[in-house]
Amino acid sequence: MPTRPTLHLANGARPAAVERVEQRKAHDAQRRRHSPWRAWYGLRAWRLARAAQLALQPLCERHLKRGEVVAAMVVNHRVPHQGDWQRFIDPANHESTCKPCHDRDIQREEVAQRTRKRERN
Repeated sequence: MPTRPTLHLANGARPAAVERVEQRKAHDAQRRRHSPWRAWYGLRAWRLARAAQLALQPLCERHLKRGEVVAAMVVNHRVPHQGDWQRFIDPANHESTCKPCHDRDIQREEVAQRTRKRERN
Protein backbone atom coordinates (compact mmCIF):
# COMPACT_ATOMS: atom_id res chain seq x y z
CA MET A 1 0.00 0.00 0.00
CA PRO A 2 1.44 3.40 -0.92
CA THR A 3 2.30 5.76 1.89
CA ARG A 4 1.62 9.43 2.04
CA PRO A 5 4.67 11.60 1.33
CA THR A 6 6.17 13.50 4.25
CA LEU A 7 4.87 17.03 4.57
CA HIS A 8 7.62 19.61 4.91
CA LEU A 9 6.67 23.15 5.90
CA ALA A 10 8.98 26.13 6.02
CA ASN A 11 10.36 27.46 9.31
CA GLY A 12 8.70 24.85 11.51
CA ALA A 13 5.18 25.91 10.48
CA ARG A 14 2.40 23.44 11.23
CA PRO A 15 -0.53 22.44 9.04
CA ALA A 16 -3.79 24.28 9.69
CA ALA A 17 -5.46 21.02 10.77
CA VAL A 18 -2.95 20.63 13.61
CA GLU A 19 -3.60 24.23 14.68
CA ARG A 20 -7.38 23.61 14.73
CA VAL A 21 -6.97 20.46 16.84
CA GLU A 22 -4.83 22.33 19.36
CA GLN A 23 -7.26 25.26 19.46
CA ARG A 24 -10.17 22.86 20.09
CA LYS A 25 -8.26 21.14 22.91
CA ALA A 26 -7.49 24.50 24.55
CA HIS A 27 -11.12 25.59 24.16
CA ASP A 28 -12.40 22.33 25.69
CA ALA A 29 -10.01 22.66 28.64
CA GLN A 30 -11.23 26.22 29.25
CA ARG A 31 -14.87 25.06 29.16
CA ARG A 32 -14.11 22.28 31.68
CA ARG A 33 -12.53 24.81 34.06
CA HIS A 34 -15.40 27.28 33.67
CA SER A 35 -18.19 24.67 33.73
CA PRO A 36 -17.10 21.61 35.73
CA TRP A 37 -20.66 20.22 35.64
CA ARG A 38 -20.12 19.23 32.01
CA ALA A 39 -18.69 16.00 33.45
CA TRP A 40 -22.19 15.16 34.73
CA TYR A 41 -23.21 14.20 31.18
CA GLY A 42 -20.96 11.14 31.53
CA LEU A 43 -22.67 9.93 34.71
CA ARG A 44 -24.95 6.89 34.81
CA ALA A 45 -27.70 9.02 36.42
CA TRP A 46 -27.76 11.28 33.34
CA ARG A 47 -27.71 8.38 30.88
CA LEU A 48 -30.71 6.84 32.66
CA ALA A 49 -32.57 10.17 32.82
CA ARG A 50 -31.86 10.81 29.13
CA ALA A 51 -33.04 7.32 28.13
CA ALA A 52 -36.21 7.73 30.22
CA GLN A 53 -37.00 11.10 28.58
CA LEU A 54 -36.47 9.77 25.06
CA ALA A 55 -38.61 6.70 25.84
CA LEU A 56 -41.35 8.99 27.19
CA GLN A 57 -41.14 11.43 24.25
CA PRO A 58 -39.21 10.01 21.27
CA LEU A 59 -40.15 12.92 18.99
CA CYS A 60 -38.70 16.43 18.85
CA GLU A 61 -40.99 18.65 20.90
CA ARG A 62 -40.03 21.74 18.89
CA HIS A 63 -41.07 20.11 15.62
CA LEU A 64 -44.27 18.72 17.15
CA LYS A 65 -45.34 22.29 17.99
CA ARG A 66 -45.06 23.06 14.25
CA GLY A 67 -46.99 19.91 13.32
CA GLU A 68 -43.89 18.08 12.06
CA VAL A 69 -42.73 14.60 13.08
CA VAL A 70 -38.96 14.35 13.65
CA ALA A 71 -37.12 11.87 15.88
CA ALA A 72 -35.49 13.30 18.99
CA MET A 73 -31.84 12.50 19.66
CA VAL A 74 -31.01 15.06 22.37
CA VAL A 75 -32.46 15.79 25.79
CA ASN A 76 -32.33 19.52 26.47
CA HIS A 77 -32.76 21.29 29.79
CA ARG A 78 -35.70 23.69 29.42
CA VAL A 79 -34.14 25.95 32.05
CA PRO A 80 -30.32 25.81 31.89
CA HIS A 81 -29.13 24.10 35.06
CA GLN A 82 -25.84 26.04 35.42
CA GLY A 83 -24.48 23.48 37.86
CA ASP A 84 -27.67 22.98 39.91
CA TRP A 85 -27.89 19.19 40.32
CA GLN A 86 -31.63 19.22 41.11
CA ARG A 87 -32.42 21.18 37.94
CA PHE A 88 -29.99 18.98 35.97
CA ILE A 89 -31.69 15.70 36.89
CA ASP A 90 -35.32 16.95 37.19
CA PRO A 91 -37.46 15.20 34.52
CA ALA A 92 -39.82 18.19 34.41
CA ASN A 93 -36.89 20.25 33.13
CA HIS A 94 -36.11 17.86 30.26
CA GLU A 95 -37.21 18.38 26.67
CA SER A 96 -36.72 15.93 23.80
CA THR A 97 -35.28 17.63 20.72
CA CYS A 98 -33.63 16.72 17.46
CA LYS A 99 -29.95 17.60 17.12
CA PRO A 100 -30.50 20.48 14.65
CA CYS A 101 -33.03 22.15 16.98
CA HIS A 102 -30.67 21.76 19.93
CA ASP A 103 -27.51 22.83 18.14
CA ARG A 104 -29.07 25.71 16.22
CA ASP A 105 -32.24 27.09 17.76
CA ILE A 106 -31.77 26.34 21.46
CA GLN A 107 -28.13 27.40 21.50
CA ARG A 108 -29.07 30.66 19.76
CA GLU A 109 -31.79 31.28 22.39
CA GLU A 110 -29.36 30.64 25.25
CA VAL A 111 -26.74 32.98 23.78
CA ALA A 112 -29.40 35.70 23.37
CA GLN A 113 -30.48 35.23 27.00
CA ARG A 114 -26.89 35.55 28.26
CA THR A 115 -26.39 38.67 26.11
CA ARG A 116 -29.56 40.31 27.47
CA LYS A 117 -28.54 39.43 31.01
CA ARG A 118 -25.08 41.02 30.51
CA GLU A 119 -26.63 44.15 29.00
CA ARG A 120 -28.88 44.57 32.04
CA ASN A 121 -25.91 44.40 34.44
